[in-house]
Amino acid sequence: MASSETAAPVAEALSSPLEEDRLQSTREPSEGVDAPAASPIQVENSNDPSNPAESSTAVNPLVVFQLDPLEQEAKRVREEWEECARDPFKASPQSKYPRYDIPVDHSAGDRESHSHQDFQLETTSHAGIALAWISFFLAFMIWFAPAPLLKEIQDTLQLSKQQIWTSSITNDCTAIFMRIIMGPVCDNYAARWPMAIVLMVASIPTAMLGLVNSGSGLAVIRFFIGIAGSSFVMSQFWPSRMFARDIAGTANGIVGGWGNLGGAWTQIFMGSILFPAFEKYYGSAEKSWRMICVVPAAIAFTWGAILPWISDDAPMGNYQEMKKRGTMDRIVFTTSLRSGMTRNTWILFIQYACCFGVELVMNNASVLYYNYQFDLETEDAAKIGFLYGSMNIFARAIGGLCSDRLNIKMGMKGRLWLQTILLLCEGTMIVVFAYAQTLGGAIATMCIFSIFTQAAEGAIYGVVPYVHKLHTGAVAGFVGSGGNVGSVVYGIGFRNMEYKAAFLMMGSLVIASSFLSIFIHIPCHAGMLWGEDNHTVLQARERYRLQREMARHAVEEQSRQGSRSNLNHRNNDGEGGATVESLDKNEQGSDGAEDNTPAEVEREGNNTNDETAVETGEITTKSDLTNDH
Repeated sequence: MASSETAAPVAEALSSPLEEDRLQSTREPSEGVDAPAASPIQVENSNDPSNPAESSTAVNPLVVFQLDPLEQEAKRVREEWEECARDPFKASPQSKYPRYDIPVDHSAGDRESHSHQDFQLETTSHAGIALAWISFFLAFMIWFAPAPLLKEIQDTLQLSKQQIWTSSITNDCTAIFMRIIMGPVCDNYAARWPMAIVLMVASIPTAMLGLVNSGSGLAVIRFFIGIAGSSFVMSQFWPSRMFARDIAGTANGIVGGWGNLGGAWTQIFMGSILFPAFEKYYGSAEKSWRMICVVPAAIAFTWGAILPWISDDAPMGNYQEMKKRGTMDRIVFTTSLRSGMTRNTWILFIQYACCFGVELVMNNASVLYYNYQFDLETEDAAKIGFLYGSMNIFARAIGGLCSDRLNIKMGMKGRLWLQTILLLCEGTMIVVFAYAQTLGGAIATMCIFSIFTQAAEGAIYGVVPYVHKLHTGAVAGFVGSGGNVGSVVYGIGFRNMEYKAAFLMMGSLVIASSFLSIFIHIPCHAGMLWGEDNHTVLQARERYRLQREMARHAVEEQSRQGSRSNLNHRNNDGEGGATVESLDKNEQGSDGAEDNTPAEVEREGNNTNDETAVETGEITTKSDLTNDH
């Protein structure tokens, strides 16, 4: 662990400029507040021209009396920052919590700084991951609740193929607009309340699906159900607020993958469980599909009503509280939206259209495809559709994890090469799938290109937090809307083309999009083929390695202290066993590893302030340092 001497530069670099500015601002008289009246002696001295030296050096005791508490407060905060540099478990002075159960990065708003092996729901960051993926899972469930039932709806209402695909296209159109809007909303209000509102609002049209009596009615009702698709933005913004950017790819991949699993679960839950059960109960397929959408709608609405009261917006607390404490600024909606639309964002928009757009269209097309191509019943086709989405259990998280690991070794260049290779493999396997002639071959190739598709999604959202540091929500929303645009484009193709031709078109576009990574250039980071990392980026990467090492030592030390406490308790109870002294002797061999870290930590402390928002192409002001955005 770092000593207090080596940790002092870190704390001083983090706190001194901020506290000096705060102290300086308090010394200036506030506008609209009367200054205290001077004593008669001071007035007399100040008006005595015969004593200029005395008048220039006289100090108002009232001013000294007022400044003393402020200087003491500044000293207290500075000491807390020094303690934070020594103890990665301690919360920053601006946090509403005194300590955390996991190591955090104080310079990044108390975000979790490394992947913790033990999942602990009592920690803010781990609870955020769990709540984000559960919410996105339920949103996906209501978003695609009608998809496994489309064949039954088509037969009941005598709809054409074009009318069915039109409803699927309108389902994505709403999500395009809503995702763009929700990005800046998250930047200003966080993800908690927007997620809850979206779940409750989208549940209403989902429950009303049984009232549909025409193709136009189906298109309209699915248009409003598409509101649920905007939940993706909140599900990706939430982990980005809880975890440092170096591991945000893994966190986003877990949430996105397990949330997307809701699309796979919907296939089997609606098509293979609820539909047969309701059909058996009512004795009619029509009554079955008209009733069963009430079930997922009720579940999602209930969860949305509970969500805001069991979660936090960020590691330091909720946004409303943080704004009152002055730890974050208000963000203007139009500024966030405008700042998020950069060239890099547009390229990621296109590439995400070629992976998540593929997944969305497969959620709509898989059951219809196996019904048409292999003459399967709805229940059997839904089970195969579940296989496609079930790859989300691991594939998207692996894409994000590999992106983070390559970033440590190769920087941004490693992230870009990974997403390029994954998109290329995905497109190739889609083309192979188009030529599959047997049911087994179609299922095998579908599962393989599903893995590449979802891994590419995780890799792309490993890059998103770097595009614009202060407006991650806007970037996440805009890139996420690309997935729905892709689904609309592919949906139009499936609406007007044979299945084989539509799959070939989709695979070709995916292959072409993979080469766009060449033109992505994040300021201060190396590109895919040219450029070098700026010294601030290299220092930030080294700082992350040192923080991860410090966190590992802190966790080990905490575990040893817990072991000593348990042994003391056992010895006091007369149970015998190993003594504390023998445990300390066994630990002496590991103390040398800790003795090697302070010098490295001191080096890291001297460079703490070097990582600034220059990575986004902007100069960071002092106020930006306090804003953990």
